[in-house]
Amino acid sequence: MATFSHSIGYPFAQEPPTPFSAPSQGFLYEVSLRTPLYSQWLKELPGFHRLLQTLFQGELLGQYELVDLVVWPEGLFVRLSLKGSSSLSDFLTYLKERTVPAGEPSFDYWVAEPQWLRLVPPERFEESERHFLSILQRHQAEMIDMAPASPGLFFYYRNQWHAS
Repeated sequence: MATFSHSIGYPFAQEPPTPFSAPSQGFLYEVSLRTPLYSQWLKELPGFHRLLQTLFQGELLGQYELVDLVVWPEGLFVRLSLKGSSSLSDFLTYLKERTVPAGEPSFDYWVAEPQWLRLVPPERFEESERHFLSILQRHQAEMIDMAPASPGLFFYYRNQWHAS
């Protein structure tokens, strides 16, 4: 509860200290990134591998914990929990810097703005999981419907410790 006081003619409000946790603790982030329409890098094995390697390497470095993710030829949807002092901005910067080859412009690899960002509190985890599964099913169906003449890569990962 805040208290209101007067001091030398200047009113001020003061709230008692509250033990706030880091914004990411106990929360999940939903992040979706897209590639530009003309981009082919996620349709080819080296680029696809570079993205997956970057995602799992960041987890091994303790920056975040991957809950689940799906990667398809035009983008990525990931649910993650940030660790330590890592921020969502740190995650996005790390991902973009590590997946774009040296000397290449990032706009050839990623659309500048994320397609989707959402902070999910614990009481909304079930809703978030349903959202993730609908995205997974939609992209699986798209991959099945693709013509055999234009095959694409598809990857789905789920952390066994977060699966319900």
